[in-house]
Amino acid sequence: MRDGYKFEFGALDEPDAPKAQALKPLEEAAEVYGAWQDCDDMRLSPIMTARREYRQNLIDECMDVVQAVVSLLDAEGFTQEDVDAAIGRCNERNRERGRL
Repeated sequence: MRDGYKFEFGALDEPDAPKAQALKPLEEAAEVYGAWQDCDDMRLSPIMTARREYRQNLIDECMDVVQAVVSLLDAEGFTQEDVDAAIGRCNERNRERGRL
């Protein structure tokens, strides 16, 4: 297992309206799935430039999800301490489920 990734994201300067802000991660996640499908379709392609382009699109879409989540957390007023505690709880749940 990897140790994880270090992300340094700031929240967007102009948060959306509350409902739109809450829906944004879901919208972005749907775009990740579409990008993953495209990437998966190209997995065995001999055209390396196409494979790289689809992989780059997939990671860019993933980062859009991260940005949307960070902006939602910020819009709701969560602190780094809140986030750290939530990460700890998430890791504990995953350990209990045998995922970590």
